Amino acid sequence: MYVCREPDEQQLELFERSMPFADKLDRTNRWICLAHAIDWRELEVSYAKLFADTGRPALRARYVVGTLILKHQFEFSDEDIVQFIIECPYLQYFIGLAKFTTSAPFETSSLSRVRERLGEKTFQEFEQTLIATLVAQKVIKPKSLQIDATVFESDITYPTDCGLLEKARRFCVKQIQQFSHVVKTKVRTYSRTAKKQYLNFAKKKHKTKKQIRRMQKTLLQYVRRNLRQFSELMAQAQTRGHEVADKIIETFETVKEIYAQQKEMYKEKKKAIAHRIVSLTKPYVRPIVRGKSGKDVEFGAKVQVSYIDGYLFLDALSFDNFNESTRLEASVESYQRRFAKLPEEVLMDQIYGTHDNRKYLREKGIRTSVKKLGRPSLDEASASEARWRKRKQRERNRIEGAIGNSKTCYDLGIVRARTPRTESSWIQMALFSRNLMLAAKRI
Repeated sequence: MYVCREPDEQQLELFERSMPFADKLDRTNRWICLAHAIDWRELEVSYAKLFADTGRPALRARYVVGTLILKHQFEFSDEDIVQFIIECPYLQYFIGLAKFTTSAPFETSSLSRVRERLGEKTFQEFEQTLIATLVAQKVIKPKSLQIDATVFESDITYPTDCGLLEKARRFCVKQIQQFSHVVKTKVRTYSRTAKKQYLNFAKKKHKTKKQIRRMQKTLLQYVRRNLRQFSELMAQAQTRGHEVADKIIETFETVKEIYAQQKEMYKEKKKAIAHRIVSLTKPYVRPIVRGKSGKDVEFGAKVQVSYIDGYLFLDALSFDNFNESTRLEASVESYQRRFAKLPEEVLMDQIYGTHDNRKYLREKGIRTSVKKLGRPSLDEASASEARWRKRKQRERNRIEGAIGNSKTCYDLGIVRARTPRTESSWIQMALFSRNLMLAAKRI
């Protein structure tokens, strides 16, 4: 249950009275200015829709949303940002505390639960509230639309076939040992032998193809045996009334899928397979080939973002690879939904310049910066158009810088969430935080 509360107009005065030594807060501090610029009431209304009409009252929206904004601004963990808030009165005021406190305003675990609740619809409402504030404060001038795609990488170990099989083997052995105590039987897993063989292999600085294939075959044999033992022991434990956690069953199914994929790749000598699993703990992550210098493959969520007058907005997010050229229309429609008008121009990479996209933009009367198809014309109008496109392509570099800024300064270099839903919330909240901080500077 969530109970909406009216904003306290005397919060600043009441907060100052509770501070030790009767200190006064600097009215020009960026966190006080930003707290007054945000429409907390509208954010609270959107947040309240996530809760049922009955039950225990939830934490105030400003407490948790404000804390998440600060987390991505300072790139702190959940525990560290709560501790930092305790140490700074300006941050306590920003998240809406009525008085100064020296203890945590809420449990750190609440932030994880909030990430689970927040979804795409809620963030769209947050985004519209922010845009309304930006337009009212005249700190955004929507004219051109710049689009690009990138990958926000997940926090996983760089995957190798042997490493993935070893993790699957260790998981099976651990569960087999636990089930052995339940059914009171001893099972031979050859864990010590397998561990020793893998460590000897992993310590080699240079591994030949023959050594890798031999290790793959060995690990596949161990995993096959352990999967059979795991399945038999789990069935016996369930027969005796032992309840197996859903998480263990889910991971067991993932291990079986990893074994099937790795076995197929080994037998057919393939380096890739459809829907390939690259992480035992995050089976939804897929390898995304980007072809960048020094990093051919990335592992995480692929997103398409719009860059509008310095602000970054999320248009599409998927853990499966997609061709960004197919998402152009969706980005233009998102622009229209946000600002109730079409962009005057769309600045994009050459990959978006398909026949269908060119036709769509031409029908909508939107100029584009991609190079024209066919032979270049020699007339003066065409030369002027070519100069305009060249200038706009230089402007398009701004979106590259904005994406890099979001990764280095707003906790998007590595997304440290654990589920697809929380990773999506992490990304959207980080972009929301970035836009807020930019708005605060302009205000």
